[in-house]
Amino acid sequence: MKPTWIIAAAVAATPPAFMAPSAFTSSPAFTTLRVTRAGAAVRPEAATHPRAASADRSALSCAVSSPAGRPLTFSPRIGLTAKPVSARGNLQLTGCLSADGSAPYLRSGWVTLKSVGRASCASARQVHGTARITWFGLDGRPVGTSEVRTRADRLATQSPADSFLTGTVVSGPLDRERVRGTITPAMGLLACATGGLGTLSAAGRLTFG
Repeated sequence: MKPTWIIAAAVAATPPAFMAPSAFTSSPAFTTLRVTRAGAAVRPEAATHPRAASADRSALSCAVSSPAGRPLTFSPRIGLTAKPVSARGNLQLTGCLSADGSAPYLRSGWVTLKSVGRASCASARQVHGTARITWFGLDGRPVGTSEVRTRADRLATQSPADSFLTGTVVSGPLDRERVRGTITPAMGLLACATGGLGTLSAAGRLTFG
């Protein structure tokens, strides 16, 4: 082989400096493409878009409980058979977290609840009323007030108290978000049926969205 051919082959096999792999990996303008089984190139950032990842997350979720010595009250007492009942009282919201990042400034709250409905130890129907929530930020200062319109019509539920916390935010922070409560009753079904339920020291979660 002629010397000139050897030199030409060596030059062709060596990539020039501007083609070095490090030039691609260090360039901020370079974007790696992932090839799907169908052969289409997909940008990684499109596959992990923040909105897609948070589409099924709640706007806010808080632990809910009755203030010490101030349980929710039901009048008349909830019993075995369904009858018109009013629910009143206060609840405190703590440890609030915004999974979708829409309300990170809401960290705790104070709820004033007034609702009526037909309730028994195992069900609640025709529930309607209002709940006013005063929100507090990380520093403990008020950051807004939401009004919730409670409305539910469940034929059966593990805890009728859940229905009195179901509704929609109609004004203030989290406006138009759905509200769902999950309350753990302090009294079992049998005890409620035999002795009635006049007060409830609530504990559970309240979810918005």
